[in-house]
Amino acid sequence: TFTKYNATDRSVAARYARAIAYHRQADLDHALPLIDDLLAEYPDDPYFLELKGQVLFEHGRIDEALGPYQEAVRRLPDARLLRIGLAHIQIEFNRPELIKPALANLERSLRIDRSVPLAWRLAAIAYGRDGQLGQSALASAEYAFYTGRHSEAIGMAKRAQRILKHSSPGWLRAEDILNSIKRQQ
Repeated sequence: TFTKYNATDRSVAARYARAIAYHRQADLDHALPLIDDLLAEYPDDPYFLELKGQVLFEHGRIDEALGPYQEAVRRLPDARLLRIGLAHIQIEFNRPELIKPALANLERSLRIDRSVPLAWRLAAIAYGRDGQLGQSALASAEYAFYTGRHSEAIGMAKRAQRILKHSSPGWLRAEDILNSIKRQQ
């Protein structure tokens, strides 16, 4: 990356690439100024905001990562991966007041695309922390199903059915998972 995009290259692509490369080298002293430079030039770009949030998050600076992710989602509310990233940060804070917003972000993301395993794994955690154990088991079943762990999916779907009201939407989805696995086998 540094050979292809040397330090004298001021193009957006070069600065973006170098910021990611520095991030991967755990060199925040070089990555963050490049990202801030891009944000100064393109303050409304949700993906540069996400990059800043992701870099901060992955380097353990969760408190600083929340704001950029919130702003990215505000600017691009239907971007499912941005919402999943924001929910991940909200869950990692481990603060009760952030669980409902995390669930709202995950539920909206999953309405757009149900096939993102990370969203289901995070939903299982958030539902569990919110005391919704049936929904947590169902989200765990979805995660296991989408990652090909069928025996785990069966166990979690059956657990969800024991907890959720019979014939409720969640109970029926657990039944769908069980039937899908049975057909695949």
